[in-house]
Amino acid sequence: MVVYFIRHGETDFNKRCLIQGMSDIPLNDKGIHQAELAADWFKQQGIVFDEVFSSPLVRARKTAAIVSGRTFEEVHPDARIQEMDFGVDEGKLYSMIRDLFDAPEAYVPPERAESIQMLQERVQKFLDMLSDLSKQNKEVHTVLAASHGAALRGIMSCIDHCELKDFWRSGLSNCCIYKTHLENGIWVEDGLLHPIEAAERLEQEAQAK
Repeated sequence: MVVYFIRHGETDFNKRCLIQGMSDIPLNDKGIHQAELAADWFKQQGIVFDEVFSSPLVRARKTAAIVSGRTFEEVHPDARIQEMDFGVDEGKLYSMIRDLFDAPEAYVPPERAESIQMLQERVQKFLDMLSDLSKQNKEVHTVLAASHGAALRGIMSCIDHCELKDFWRSGLSNCCIYKTHLENGIWVEDGLLHPIEAAERLEQEAQAK
């Protein structure tokens, strides 16, 4: 089984550098276009999805629908890959959240929020579900799963077993793609891809001419 995890397209909270978490913020116009560019990229690669999963939050589920060409209702929502719950910090600027990004190993979640370890535990359950699905249904070869910045880093950390201090080691742009596959029951990284950034640069260059 090959799984393409994709971060959702841009929202107005992303644009304003605000913590979203469980706040159900929709894609903005740029985010919709990014998802359309991602759909084009997958088509160019000849990639067709056997199953499509998504965080239940609208920004991720809409991204999954656009990228896969399926209806909103055909995308399977799964709360295990929804965004990290930042509790009372949601809606604040990234720069206001002490320790979360600069020293994740020292991060203490505020009221009603998840810890990084809690996030890792639930996304691992999603990976375990996919492992079981691979055993049970041999016709499911290629999967799309739309998630979020922190949740996606949680997934990556479960696969590569990085130290907590390195939790934010990779920059994840909107609609970036994290490819992984199962090999003898073990999840293996295939790489972090940023085709949408490249497509957006080409569009900007064409508009500038």
